[in-house]
Amino acid sequence: MYLKTTVIAIVLSLFIAGRAGAGSKELITEYPLPSKDAFPTSIQAAPDGSIWFLEFFINKLARFDSNTGELEEFTIPSTKSEPLDLTIDPEGRIWFTEQDVSAIAVFDPKTKKFSEILLPDSKVKPASILAAKDGRIWALGWNTDMLIGYQPKSGKFIQRRIPTALSNSYDLAEDGKGRIWFVERSKNKLVMFDPKSDKFGEWQISVQPQSPLGTLVDSKGAIWFLAMIDNHLARFDPDTEKTEIFPLPKNKGAKEITIDSNDNIWMVQHTDNRLVRFDPATKIVNSFDIATGKCKPNSVSADSMGRIWFTGSTPARIGYLDSRIIGEVKSDLNIKIKPMRGLLR
Repeated sequence: MYLKTTVIAIVLSLFIAGRAGAGSKELITEYPLPSKDAFPTSIQAAPDGSIWFLEFFINKLARFDSNTGELEEFTIPSTKSEPLDLTIDPEGRIWFTEQDVSAIAVFDPKTKKFSEILLPDSKVKPASILAAKDGRIWALGWNTDMLIGYQPKSGKFIQRRIPTALSNSYDLAEDGKGRIWFVERSKNKLVMFDPKSDKFGEWQISVQPQSPLGTLVDSKGAIWFLAMIDNHLARFDPDTEKTEIFPLPKNKGAKEITIDSNDNIWMVQHTDNRLVRFDPATKIVNSFDIATGKCKPNSVSADSMGRIWFTGSTPARIGYLDSRIIGEVKSDLNIKIKPMRGLLR
């Protein structure tokens, strides 16, 4: 039986927008890429400090050394593979999706060699990908309602049909119990798959469409995602099945979210050309303009040093915001806090 719930939550939420104007140059560093039309998509910070990202239009995987400033680019074997999302496994290998060839690929930084693995169903266009703690690789076929698991050691796949049809599912995350979480963008649901029980759970986000985006798990096991239509950030507690929602600055399109070591939620807002931080402890939202104007950030990732890395598409670049410079943000404003109705209902 699929798990479906309806929840009303009351939330006290404080909203403050703290823009960094001219000071952004002290916070944000950017590096133009050799090909201005590369269109970098997903970016991830590796444990060794290296930064990995995909260059969609020129069909390359790239590594940036944040200490030396050295950039390496590796041409993906399949021509026009349409690489979209990447993840780093416990052994440091880089996995990514290839939409055009219905495959997932892995790059070994030690040997500097690629391997491409065709999916069992050639109709699947993999979008999101996740390397789980046990070494298994998970991918979502956004066009086929398929969750796919791949075991690198055995080379075996499992395929599971997502219960809701035409779900347009994205953005994988793993919790401390090994459960896999994602959102259904077109069907307005938060979804959990438990590999141990081989069962799905689904929660309707709201009656009205929200086009949910991003899935994160914090250190306490809570699930975070964006409700794009109402412009909210949501926190779902799997134990109580209750949700808190928090308003965000008005924007014209958040693209991705990430979480840092202090459980702060970061997101990039593509059209507004800025990064946004939400502090769950204080409920304060701060936004930071990217100084170069029309950067149009696509992806975001936090490294172990407190730097928030992002990719920019106009022209192609990567960059980071150094959150250590921001420090602790407090509010002494006299604001009356009003209760808000919960998102899951």
